[in-house]
Amino acid sequence: MSISYLDLMENEGWVKFRMEKKGFVAVFEKALDRTLISECVASWLERFEKVEQVVPKMEGTLEVKEPSEIMWEPHVQFRVLNGEQFSWVYVSLDKLAMETTGFQDAEISFCLEVLLELPFVAEVVDEKNHKRLEQLEKAGII
Repeated sequence: MSISYLDLMENEGWVKFRMEKKGFVAVFEKALDRTLISECVASWLERFEKVEQVVPKMEGTLEVKEPSEIMWEPHVQFRVLNGEQFSWVYVSLDKLAMETTGFQDAEISFCLEVLLELPFVAEVVDEKNHKRLEQLEKAGII
């Protein structure tokens, strides 16, 4: 009988939990314009350690220290960081929804936490709730 390295690590207690991808969609009461997106970034800057934006048309990110530093495009992508936790946030101007992805943490998923306390959020939907996501897609919200 052979024991794999992973089995050994699990038996020694080295592996606490497996990384599970997680995601959420926040539906807003009004369309995401520059003002509302800036308010969301300001909220993240107040609550978390760091916000980065994917540089349009390039590979890589730049730190955003205040909302006025956002590089505007029709579709913007941010990475919100807090210690070793992070979440990707995908936003399109003039849409009613914002998407996040990350990993399931031991407690609340950080990709859910970044959506909490944002202004004008009407609903947050787990990416695994296919029925609700279909309804939102048919309604043209996502």
